[in-house]
Formats: sequence, structure tokens, C-alpha cells
Amino acid sequence: METEKKGFFQNKIKNSLWFNFERNEIFLLLSFFFFGTAFANYEPYAPFWLLKLFKVESFFIIGLVVIIPSIAVALGTAFWGFLADKYGTKKFVIFGIAAYAFLFFSLIFTTSAEYFLVAVLIGSLMGAAQSSNFYALGTRTVNKPRSMVFAKMIASISLSWAIMSPFVGWINDFFQDGAMQVQLILAVVFCCISLGFSLFIKEKSSEEVNEEEINQTAVVKKKEVLTFVPLLLASILVVAYTYQITGGFWAYTSIYFLDTLNIGGVFFSIYLIIKTLLAVPIAVLLGRVKKHNTNTLFIMIFAGWTFFSYLLMMLFPMNWIMFLLIYSIPIYPIYNVTFYSVVAKFTTKKRRATAFGIMNALGTAGYVSGILMLGIIADRFAKGIFVMLTVSVIFAVVALLTTVVFYFINRRKYHEETPENL
Repeated sequence: METEKKGFFQNKIKNSLWFNFERNEIFLLLSFFFFGTAFANYEPYAPFWLLKLFKVESFFIIGLVVIIPSIAVALGTAFWGFLADKYGTKKFVIFGIAAYAFLFFSLIFTTSAEYFLVAVLIGSLMGAAQSSNFYALGTRTVNKPRSMVFAKMIASISLSWAIMSPFVGWINDFFQDGAMQVQLILAVVFCCISLGFSLFIKEKSSEEVNEEEINQTAVVKKKEVLTFVPLLLASILVVAYTYQITGGFWAYTSIYFLDTLNIGGVFFSIYLIIKTLLAVPIAVLLGRVKKHNTNTLFIMIFAGWTFFSYLLMMLFPMNWIMFLLIYSIPIYPIYNVTFYSVVAKFTTKKRRATAFGIMNALGTAGYVSGILMLGIIADRFAKGIFVMLTVSVIFAVVALLTTVVFYFINRRKYHEETPENL
């Protein structure tokens, strides 16, 4: 009876954490929300701009608009994370948001595809300062479980895309050739709003230690190591790479919808709305997961779903309604909630931004590899964009196998070597 009462009150406390917001948490989520609205104006449409406005005919060149910033993030996040661990995360988040605001502003005056891509490279290298540091800032300023903080951040940015996508779809249809400039102006404005909210976040010089970190802190008090279990960190980095490589097709979805299938911008925005709205309940669900093994199980399950999705899309490539339903299940909540939670579980507090940066770098490298290989293969085959679906199925099989291996390594090594069991 006493145990039941204790469990009841623990659940009440847990639920209250979801619906009560700290001061720092409010400004963090608002900043993340408006940062998301800025990218909703740019990211899905950048490949389409290269195709239509700059008359680029190569899938490889079009893919560069996503590959270049991804490479910049892969190269930059570990470096920025290391600096953030030494000098504080907030200043680098602010710097990264400001860098993207300048990038979007410069693209308004773009006159060629070459200038466009060079500006994206420079802006993304600087903008990478906010990437994984946004999540590290959340864990260092909000006194709530990490998985809950990550889930709320994902819900926030997903809502921003869901709210903004129909408006951006209308802009694309109404302004035609001038849509790019209108969308980029909006992106600059929303980046500035995000920057304003981020200034009000108070970064603590010493965060309160969460209950789940007490044992870990005691073990590593004399030595500031990156991770408790090197094998687990190494294996999750491999999983992050193979998992993200399956997302390469995302770079070409606007071309697939708007050009290949000739579906209007409004319908493309419906796809984006569904994808981002579904991310909210998925993120909330994942944010309530406390067991380490359950998180790794979710990674494996969603790798299986990705394989199933690409298989159906390969078999029925012209069925855009099925595409809308199947491919609308978002992958990014799994990566940004579950992967970060798993890495945070067996890394030390003082080296967490560095660990997040390394994982993000490997994951981004996988994403870049997927885009690059899909673009090169599509240029060499007559089927063009449709051959990408077949290759994506192969990527998904590899990802599924690596997640299965990681799941069983985790079950054995984590309970053997983490400080809770020493």
C-alpha cells in the first residue's frame, strides 16, 4: 500500500513538471520556437530554389545546398561544443542564431547558385555554434529531467513548423519567382526574435545535480572523463551515422513533390504540417521514458519503421497520397530526444556539450553521406529521383542492423559498467 502511494505521488510530481514552466524554460522554448519558424521558411525550399530560380539541372549540385551546411555542422559542432564546455553555452547559442540571421539576410541578394552555396557554407560554419549547444543549454538552465527538456524543445520546434508551413506554402504559390526573397526576409525577422528571447535565458554557473546523476558524479569526482562506457559511446556513434544516412532523401522531397509529381505548394505544406505535428506527441512520449533500455528499444523500432516506409515508397513511387501518410512519420524526434538522452546517460555533466557535439558530428556526417550518394546515383541513372528510393531501402536495412546490434550491446555493457552498478 505504501509503495502504491509513493508511486502515485511520484507520477503526480512528474505530470506537474510537464505543465509547469520555469522562467528559463519559457525563454528557451520561445527562442527555439522562433528559430524553427525561421528555418521553416528556408530549409524545405532551398533545393527547389536552385532547381527553378538558378536553373540547376544536376541532383548532385542541388544536394549541395543541404550537404554544405550539414558538413559545416559536422565539422563545427564538436569544436563549438568543446568551447561551450569551457566558456558557457549561452554565448555560443546567441552567436549561432545571429550567424544564421546574417546568412538569410545575405541570401536575399543572391544572384547566382555559386554565391548562394558559398554564403551557405560560411554561414553554416558559424551557425553550427548553436546546434547541439541549444540542447546542452537546456540541460544546464532548466531543473527538470533531460529527456523532458529535449521533448519540450522538439515539441516547440515542431509546432513552429506546423504553424508556419501552410503560410510558407501559400507564399510559394502566390509570389512565384519572388517567393524566395519574401521567405528569407521572414527568416531574418524570426531569427532576430529568437535571438531576443535567448538573451533572457540565465545560464547557471553551477547547475543543480539531478537525482539520476548523483551516483555518476560521485564516481568521476576526481577525474573529468567524457564517458563512463567507451564501447557504448563508440557504438552509439556508429548508430547515429547509419541512422541519419537514411534521412538523405529529405533533401530532395521538395523536388519530388513540387517538380516530379507536380503537386502544389499547399499540398507540400500539408505534408510538412502532418510531419511536424506528429513530432509533438512522439516527442512527449519519448520525453516520459526514463529507462535507458527503453530508449534504445525505441531507436531500433523506428529504424524498422524507416525501412518499411522506404520499401512502400519504392514499390509505389507515384502514389503521393501514400507518400504523404507513410513518410510523414518524423525521424528527428527520435534522434533529438532519444539519442541525446542515451548519450547524456553515460557521459559526464561537465563534458556533455562535447559529447553531444561529437554525436551530432557523426550523425550529420551520415546525413551528408546519404544526400551525396543519392545525388550522384540519381544523376547516373535514367530513373533519376526514383532510384533514390531503392538506395534508401538499402540504407535503412544497414541502419536497422546496426540498431539491433547496439540494443544488445547496451543491454550487456551498460548494466555492467555504469557507475550505478559499481
